[in-house]
Amino acid sequence: METKIYEWPTQNGKILQIKGEVDLYSAPGLFTTITSIVEKGPSALHLDLSGVEYLDSSGVGTIIKTLQLVKNRGTAITFSGISGSPRKVLSMANILPLLQEIPVPKELSELSLTH
Repeated sequence: METKIYEWPTQNGKILQIKGEVDLYSAPGLFTTITSIVEKGPSALHLDLSGVEYLDSSGVGTIIKTLQLVKNRGTAITFSGISGSPRKVLSMANILPLLQEIPVPKELSELSLTH
């Protein structure tokens, strides 16, 4: 399955909505996208994972690298929509406690996205 990344500006940063599978094939592209956004210096980044159906160890690695990247750049990061299999994988990898989870941002819920 193809991975799709949708990007929206917010008042102080960016929201990325990720749909599909984050695996060995798609994780490098996702991290490249995240890196290019963080290098532009937003004060906040939100990753909505509600559309992620599958997450493997490469996806876990991408999340860990993202946490390191935003910490080094001083960018706040939040997550929403972590459920199902991806939640189980992140729980087993003991990554969930490192993630600041919030409800879906109002910018996304107001858009009533149907991508």
